[in-house]
Amino acid sequence: MTTRPTRSLRLTPHLAVASVGYVVFAYAAVPDALMAAYGVGFTEIGLLMSAALAAFVLVQAPTGRLTSKTATTRLLLYGTAAHALLAVLLDVVSGFAALLALRALWGLAGGFVLSVGATHIARLYSGQAATRQQGLYGGMLTLGGAVGFAVAPALVEEGLLHGFGSGLLHSPGAVLATPALVVLARERHDTLTVPKSGTSPGTFSSTLTLAVALASLCYVAIIASYITLSTFITAYAADIDVTGPLNVAVLLTATLGRATGGAAVFQFSIGDPWFIAGATALAAACFAGLAGLGTSPLTLVLPVAAMLAVSVPFGAVFSVAADAAVHEGAAIAVVVAAGNVAALVLPAVTGMLRDATGTYASGFALLAGLNVVAVGAATLLGTNRFSQTHQT
Repeated sequence: MTTRPTRSLRLTPHLAVASVGYVVFAYAAVPDALMAAYGVGFTEIGLLMSAALAAFVLVQAPTGRLTSKTATTRLLLYGTAAHALLAVLLDVVSGFAALLALRALWGLAGGFVLSVGATHIARLYSGQAATRQQGLYGGMLTLGGAVGFAVAPALVEEGLLHGFGSGLLHSPGAVLATPALVVLARERHDTLTVPKSGTSPGTFSSTLTLAVALASLCYVAIIASYITLSTFITAYAADIDVTGPLNVAVLLTATLGRATGGAAVFQFSIGDPWFIAGATALAAACFAGLAGLGTSPLTLVLPVAAMLAVSVPFGAVFSVAADAAVHEGAAIAVVVAAGNVAALVLPAVTGMLRDATGTYASGFALLAGLNVVAVGAATLLGTNRFSQTHQT
């Protein structure tokens, strides 16, 4: 880069993704109100998350191609505007089927913003600085979710949520997106986030290097664990008679974990693959403990510890993927798509298992297994030359 990016240009993806995080998670903070309003069960609660994440997956192919041809600043402006508009519309529809369909439509915009924002960062930073910024980026996503978990119950309590339709639940996400829209509109002509010169959009086979595939396996475990815990932590807390805001604590832990994880790689020059391997090994142990324990004091500690463990390597995974292919946007899109395939399945499966067995033990066991796979993938990344540039 010949010109240093402005602070506002560097902040925009963080602002945009925080508003996306709010819309992703706000509904999960009020499962009882939702189930009562629509006469649905835990399976449907999981499906609302899965509908959005399925769209996250579907939008990654066009997103990867667009980022290979267009400056991310302009793409982020268009995507954030669409996300904000759809967030408002989510509060207008009534009926569960309509809500489910619009959640899927919103997910196209939300998934687009998530991937474009990560690519935006990859174009403004490199090396360990990129890992730190990707960690902060992931932390802003979960911070938005934590705000949703804190605000949604208050909306119900104040009578501002009436079966979603005619209520206010998702619209605050549009308010959170407003600062990003203002900045992006002002910066829309920037040339610092254009694709690398002399390259054309890559094919799937050229983008899917072995390092990208291994990073995708790591992200599968990380995002599936994060989404499933976030979706059901409120109901889980109720099952063990916890009345405090465990859901907010868990998402704030995720925020802190993602931010400090990226900073740790930067500060201590930890190799990204080994950092991922250590974190996912800890996550596997936490989920195995949750699957095997009955009610005990550890049932309060382990969800928080598990969320921390799957949060700290977020930035490292994105950095490994971005550095492993010529087209960083396409590589990030592959990783996001792979992770969200698992993430869209796990909440629905966990909900069905909870309905069938009355506990979350089977769901926790599945998450433990996914994190064991991630340990193996990260170890392969760390012990050979699959990653093109990001060995520290």
